[in-house]
Amino acid sequence: MIVPMFKYSFLVFHADYDHFLEHLKDLGVAHIVEHQEEPTTEMQDLYREVSDISKTIKNLESRKKHAEETSEQLHETTGETLNEKIRDIESQLEQARQHLASLQKEEKQLAPWGYFSKEDVQKLGKAGLTFRYLMCSESKFDPYWKEKFPVELISESEGYSYFVLVLESKSSELPEELTEVDEVTLPEDNLEDVQKEISSTREEIDSLNKQLDLIALKGINLLENYKSKQEEKLSDLNVRFQTVDEVEGKVRLIEAWVPEVKAQELEKRVDNEEIYFIKEPAKNHEKPPIMLKNNRFARLFEPVSKLFSLPAYVELDMTPFFAPFFMMFFGFCLGDAGYGLLLVLAATLYKPKAQKNLRPILTLVQFLGLATVIFGAITGTFFGINMMENPPTFMTDVKNMFLDNDQMFNLALIFGGIQILFGMILKAINQIRQHGIGYSFATWGWFILIVSSLVFYYLDQKNPNSGLFFGPTHMAFVIFAALGILVFNHPKRNIFVNIGAGLWDAYNMVTGVVGDLLSYIRLFALGLASAILGRVFNQLAFDLAPDVPLLGILITLIILLAGHGINIFMSGLGSFVHPLRLTFVEFYKNAGFIGGGKEYKPFQKAQ
Repeated sequence: MIVPMFKYSFLVFHADYDHFLEHLKDLGVAHIVEHQEEPTTEMQDLYREVSDISKTIKNLESRKKHAEETSEQLHETTGETLNEKIRDIESQLEQARQHLASLQKEEKQLAPWGYFSKEDVQKLGKAGLTFRYLMCSESKFDPYWKEKFPVELISESEGYSYFVLVLESKSSELPEELTEVDEVTLPEDNLEDVQKEISSTREEIDSLNKQLDLIALKGINLLENYKSKQEEKLSDLNVRFQTVDEVEGKVRLIEAWVPEVKAQELEKRVDNEEIYFIKEPAKNHEKPPIMLKNNRFARLFEPVSKLFSLPAYVELDMTPFFAPFFMMFFGFCLGDAGYGLLLVLAATLYKPKAQKNLRPILTLVQFLGLATVIFGAITGTFFGINMMENPPTFMTDVKNMFLDNDQMFNLALIFGGIQILFGMILKAINQIRQHGIGYSFATWGWFILIVSSLVFYYLDQKNPNSGLFFGPTHMAFVIFAALGILVFNHPKRNIFVNIGAGLWDAYNMVTGVVGDLLSYIRLFALGLASAILGRVFNQLAFDLAPDVPLLGILITLIILLAGHGINIFMSGLGSFVHPLRLTFVEFYKNAGFIGGGKEYKPFQKAQ
């Protein structure tokens, strides 16, 4: 559910302003109303700095996984100095890498010519000899050149021949036979010096990387604290920026949103400070921030709902309503009891060791794994083994209880129909909350039309001679629904406009609901694909294993572990993504979800 918000307007004497802000920060319950959207230059710089620090921390956490433990300690004691050191190291590292790339390019140019002294070449040059460095493809190199000209073949590499022509003058032209070869200008340094510098540069890069590894192991907390302080500083600047001066600057007006559950705490503190304030309940058009308060089960799915958008203040929070469906759909898509047991076991074992903020996610994994076990049991699938076709001896009596593919296909459509109809109910409730009951007649009309038609059709199929489908009772429901859909769909329009709008909505509704319902077939398709892949890996594991006893067992285990690992990853990803799509597209659309809510972020001290 969405916690109700109150808007507080505080009038503070300018001399008490700083003192009041400190108390407001200590309380940590007020979400400041933002009147001005364009931040100051100082705020923009802080935004960038906080963003850069976040990226740095993320990179260091990635580096920490591969860093070797060390007893060495950091010399820096503050996050600010450590952040400056990281910037300096990264700058040096970038320069060293660019220099290394340049050296490696020189090394590649010099390598075919081998090791020689540039000083010796210069001495020969003073004696009147000139060296021309030439290259051509190996197929073009003519050994006859060595006999006719003072040519020395130095090396052959990667399909090219590298050779030197010795001439008595710098101005001497190449012989006519050598005019089609390429002449090379060598770097000033020799190969040995370049390789020594490459080695030295690599040592420098290693040293810089070790410094970053040390920071990753020992300094992330300092950076986290520094980031929190900068965020607090940014928050302070924002509050002052959003404060409105009144009475020629003698009085400061601060407006803030406070959740109903924290309003009493705030008022008690403000009364002690003798601060004048006005309290108003949030109005729909003001778009107050969103604070969610759900039970322990629904709270696990809040990160899922935030992937799309927080609800608008005027509507229902959809989290507790889609949570059971999402769990079922995940289990339907993965649909293997063995995979579900692995998820439950892995999450359960890791949960006591995990960080506190990760434990709700692991609890969610446990629930999703449990749903997978249930649907795996329904279909009789265990690590790709089809219990319906190959039941163990002790399960021969229960194999008929498993659902086959046709039944699972129908079950997917049934789940889809239930969620769509449930979404319609929520849409009608939202319309009543936001505008009044008159705006919900069309939605209730569609709900009554669909449900009554399904019920009477089912009863008619059970008793073909009853004539209940489109019988008098059914027609009464149809007429009642049609009035809501076509005539009373909008209380403020005339009847003819309503009929026209109702007919257009009817076209969109019929085509939309059919398409939405068919989308739920993906539940069946993904579950079937997961089971088939598991079965294929099982077959490969036993068919490809050689007859050699120990080797055969080893290869079988490797194929089973690799194959089912791949299947769990791919099918697990699909089992998460596709229920997301069904929730955010089909369910949210039929529930009339608005979204666009802004998260409640109180003005508070750095944690």
